[in-house]
Amino acid sequence: MEFRSSDTTGFTLVELITTLSISSMLMTAAVPGFQSLIERNRIAASVNLFLSHLYQARSEAVKRESFVTLCPSSDGIRCIADYTQWAKGYIVFVDEDKNKQRDINERLISFYQGEDNKIKIHSSSNFRKVVSYYPTGRAWGFNTTIRFCAKIDEDHNRALIIASTGRPRTSNRMPDGSKIVCN
Repeated sequence: MEFRSSDTTGFTLVELITTLSISSMLMTAAVPGFQSLIERNRIAASVNLFLSHLYQARSEAVKRESFVTLCPSSDGIRCIADYTQWAKGYIVFVDEDKNKQRDINERLISFYQGEDNKIKIHSSSNFRKVVSYYPTGRAWGFNTTIRFCAKIDEDHNRALIIASTGRPRTSNRMPDGSKIVCN
């Protein structure tokens, strides 16, 4: 009796089940790490975008020799009073009457519409609901911190610290060195 080798190729049921089992175990281990990477990148992108709007507001204040304000806004027209709602969006405008509220006749420089609710953005205090720049480029008031808060891993939280000189900087700690806590 002669045996012929078969030219057919393929997987046996045992090989297929083994491969699928190993693949599912690897995916189970990899997906949480990938979610963490996505969240870290989402926080970094939000911080960088906010930072670019701060630079724009400061630059416009100096260029126009005017008071320029950046405030949270959900509609792109007016400021909202809740300092925890920066993630809904924000506007940059020439604040001619220096009241830190956009009036209908005040020029809108830029508007950012919040994209998702996966990140919380809020300022460090109820007293500092907006960021305003004088024509000299200095920031109005005292130092403030804008916190960017992750929902999955608190180690991804970032702070954008704005000095009264107007210069912003980023950090993974609060100005006093403590951990960034979001409530």
